[in-house]
Amino acid sequence: MYVLIAFLTPILHALSCIVDAHFSNNIFKKVPSLVFYATITNIIIIPFLFFFGTPIIPPLEILAILFIISLIEVCYQIPYYHALHNIDTSIVVALFALGEVTLPFLAYFIVGEKLSFLQYLGFGIILLSTFLLNFDSKKFKLNIAFVLMLLVSVLLSLSAVLSKYSLQSVDFVTVVFWIALFATSISLFLLIVPQYRSDIISAFPHYKKKIKLFLFNEILNQTGTLAMIIALAYLPVLVVETIGSSQSIFTLLLGFMLYKIFGNRFKENLTRHDVVKKLISFTFIIIGIYMVLR
Repeated sequence: MYVLIAFLTPILHALSCIVDAHFSNNIFKKVPSLVFYATITNIIIIPFLFFFGTPIIPPLEILAILFIISLIEVCYQIPYYHALHNIDTSIVVALFALGEVTLPFLAYFIVGEKLSFLQYLGFGIILLSTFLLNFDSKKFKLNIAFVLMLLVSVLLSLSAVLSKYSLQSVDFVTVVFWIALFATSISLFLLIVPQYRSDIISAFPHYKKKIKLFLFNEILNQTGTLAMIIALAYLPVLVVETIGSSQSIFTLLLGFMLYKIFGNRFKENLTRHDVVKKLISFTFIIIGIYMVLR
C-alpha cells in the first residue's frame, strides 16, 4: 500500500511539470510574470495548514533560514522555466537527478564525508545519461538547459538541507507557513521593476482565465509532497527516492496520453527514436540514483 502511495509523488509531480511547461510555452510570454503568478498562488495552502496545527514565530536564526529557503523557492523557477523553453518536459524532469549528484558532493566538501566506489559509479551514470540527453551531436553542442537545470538542482539541494535543519527546531506547519508567506512577499518585489510590472499587469487576464489550472497545479504539487512524507514514514529512504526518480518516465507517458487527448499543446518530442532514447537514458538515471543512495 505504501509503495503505491510513494508512486503518487512522481506521478503527480510529473503532471505538475507538464502543466508548468504549458504555462511557460503557451500562456506567458515572459518568465518573471509566470514566476510571480505561480508564487502568489502558493498562498492558498496557508488556510489549510491550520488543520494540522498552528504556526509559531520561530527564533530569528530559523526565521532567517526560512527566508533564504523562500528566496531559493522563488529564484529557482527562473532557470527552471527557461529550461522548459529549451527542451522537452520529460528531459527537464530527468535533469532534476543532477541534484542527487550535488548533495553528496556538498557533503564531501563541507563535512569531509567520503563516498564508495559504487556511489561514484552511480554519479558517472547519472552525469553521462543526462549529458547524452542534452548533447546535440550534429552541432556538437550541449543544450543550455543542462546548465540551467544544474543550477536548479544545486539550489534545490541547498533548500532541502536548510529545510531539514529548520525542521529540527520547528514543526512542518511553521516551516511551510513562513516559506509560503516569505515567497509571496519576495515575488511582490517584481512589481518594483517597471518592465516586469507592466508585463505582470498585462498578463493578469491570462492568469485570471487560467486560475483553476493554477490551483489544480498547486494541489498536484502539495498532494505529491504529502504522499512522499507519508511514504517516508513507513518505507526506507532508498525505496522512496528510487521510486521518485521514475518521475521522468511518468512525464513522458503522461505527455503521450495528453498528446492523444489534447493534441500538440505540450512540449514533448514523441517520435519513436526520441522516445526510445529517453526511456533508455531515464532507466540508467534511475539505476544511477539507486547506486548513489545505497
